[in-house]
This record gives sequence, structure tokens and C-alpha cells, in this order.
Amino acid sequence: MSRFQILVCDGPSCGITHESDRLVTLLKAGIAADPGLKTRCYVAAYNCFGRCSEGPNMFVRPLAPDEKGEVEPREVSGLGFYPGVTEEMAATILERHAGEGTPVAEWVEEY
Repeated sequence: MSRFQILVCDGPSCGITHESDRLVTLLKAGIAADPGLKTRCYVAAYNCFGRCSEGPNMFVRPLAPDEKGEVEPREVSGLGFYPGVTEEMAATILERHAGEGTPVAEWVEEY
């Protein structure tokens, strides 16, 4: 099964205005409660996706075999960007994208 990194924007807009820390807390609790996710899913802060008005934003990306999930990557691209994430959306994204490996088609965008 693939390993995933969930990047949650921690920039001034998402971090303060959109309270992205709530998503981090929810995601970490969900991962801790699921033995299948504990060993292959990581949450990390990301400086800014540049889409501040749409926050809070997050990105789910597969990790390379030797890549550390706790380390913020230099850049991200591809299908995995989720703008305007609510707590309910975050739980679904964790279950479907990170858990099953299937992006949530109705919310995910190319970045």
C-alpha cells in the first residue's frame, strides 16, 4: 500500500484566518486511530499554496520509498490539491485519498 503525505497550508491566511490547525488536529487524530494509516500517512505543514482566498488548503501526495513524510517538500505538483477544506471534507479525504488511494474527484484539483 502506498504511503502519503498530507500537506496543510500554514501560511498567514490559511493558518490564522482559516484556522488550518483544526485540520491538522483532526487529521492527526484520524491517523492515530487507524492502524492502517499510522504506518503510512503523515501530516506536515506547507508554507503557502498561493491560493489564500480559497483556504484552508491541503495537498495529498504519494511519498517515494525513501522520502520522509514529516519533511515539507520544496514544491508540489499534480493531482492532489484540495481548496477550502472543511473538517468534514478532511475526514473524507483522509479516508478515501490517503486510506484507499483514490482522490476525491468532486473536490480534488491539479496543482
